Amino acid sequence: MELKTFDTILTQMCDDFDYLISPKKIARSNTNIIYLLLKAIAKGYEVINNVCVVLSNKFNPAKCSEEDLISVASLVGTERRSGSATGLHIVVSNSGEIEKTLLAGVYNYALNDDVIFEFEVLSDTAIQAGGSVSYIAMSKIIGQFPVTAQQTIEVTSEQVIDSDIKFSCTNNENLLGREEETTLEFRKRILDTYDRQNSIVELEEYIRNLPYIFDCKVRYNQSDEDIVVGNIVIPPMTCAIFYSGEAKNEIAEMVADHIICPTVATADSVEVKYYNDVFAGGYYGVNIIPFTKLDYTVDLIYHVNSEYVNVYDAKEALQKALMTAFVGEVHKDTIKEDDIYNVIEQTDYTGIDVLAVNLKVNGVSVNYVEVPADKIAELVSVNFVED
Repeated sequence: MELKTFDTILTQMCDDFDYLISPKKIARSNTNIIYLLLKAIAKGYEVINNVCVVLSNKFNPAKCSEEDLISVASLVGTERRSGSATGLHIVVSNSGEIEKTLLAGVYNYALNDDVIFEFEVLSDTAIQAGGSVSYIAMSKIIGQFPVTAQQTIEVTSEQVIDSDIKFSCTNNENLLGREEETTLEFRKRILDTYDRQNSIVELEEYIRNLPYIFDCKVRYNQSDEDIVVGNIVIPPMTCAIFYSGEAKNEIAEMVADHIICPTVATADSVEVKYYNDVFAGGYYGVNIIPFTKLDYTVDLIYHVNSEYVNVYDAKEALQKALMTAFVGEVHKDTIKEDDIYNVIEQTDYTGIDVLAVNLKVNGVSVNYVEVPADKIAELVSVNFVED
């Protein structure tokens, strides 16, 4: 359907009437009662037609307004992806000669007056003499805030921090936040994805949209037998939740809103709690499992014309581009050769041609890197082979 003006509709109606009474023609005058009747009908048709046009686009993600897009997303079980905060890997060390305890509570590291990184210790944590534990702290505001590696940082808390407990941080180049999803990206995702009408997928989306979470994967075993996801065994009627980011109790409440069932616990999982008197013991505990890394390497077979490009600079640029693109905290189901080529093309280096890409996992060549739900693929090295 298309929008039509009153004049367009009236003209069409009069022309059709002329055809019926040919060779005569209707007098287009307000003194002509038939013409006045056609004007009234045309006005009513205009209103009905335009309402139908508006409604036909209202629930079409490709054509609806941005305001209606929010309603459409709600109907199909998703929402706009907000930006995420920046992460910072903080190491907590015990420099003393006896065991020390890091008390449960919220801890803050102020990069400057505006950017404060926060992490929460969910329960009292014992740190052996000379030992350490680590946390991912997230900035309190959304955005990208680079931090270089530092041997000593000042962390504050309402809890008493023992003088032997020291804090340091690593470079957070691969933990930088993401921007809010654009309207175009939002429309495309609604049009292209097809598995949203699923409470588990919906739960993934809601957890992933938390500002302190980089990514999330949820796997529920609804069968009568154990299933294996990567290195994790999921018993029947049990859920495994994998995440990257910071663990907070809010996640448990989100899980309870969608599904209440046992969750898989592992040696490195974290239990988050939804406190509510309806549960035995006063809370519902949810185990969330940090993604582990799946290392892979890339061999680039290349040909270079040294008259046009410095080989050393070209290799360095290609390696930096690939390591930046394929080292992070977001899960991808597969890494393909095309993904590598797309990043290389964006570097736009004249004089060096990449002839072939060889992906390897554990030193074995593969057509593509298949990434289980419990892992995040991480590029560990780029090897250059001149043709």
